[in-house]
Amino acid sequence: MTTKTPPQAHDIEKFKSTVYDMDYLSQCGFTEISAVAKLALIALESPGAHRNPEHIAQAFVVILGRANDFMNSINCEAENVGCNYSDKREGARADAWRAFNDEKKGAAESAKEGV
Repeated sequence: MTTKTPPQAHDIEKFKSTVYDMDYLSQCGFTEISAVAKLALIALESPGAHRNPEHIAQAFVVILGRANDFMNSINCEAENVGCNYSDKREGARADAWRAFNDEKKGAAESAKEGV
């Protein structure tokens, strides 16, 4: 008969602390993203917004940057307790891209040697 070892108290506390940190990060991040998106929408609804679309573009750059920052931070927290998500299909696409580039690089080097 196999018995599972109960989680240690420090493991539970580490997990709880990680969930707390992830909640904090998500609340901060999504609040920031929401605020910038709302400002961009308000700007789009104003008559003068279309005179300088670069301001709206910069709002989207901020949204993109903050979304990536918080996504990475939350993923890092999850990874610290062994609970991070990994998209296997995305990994396969990245591997295929690297293989393609390696093949292309090899062909270019062979062509240089032949010259």
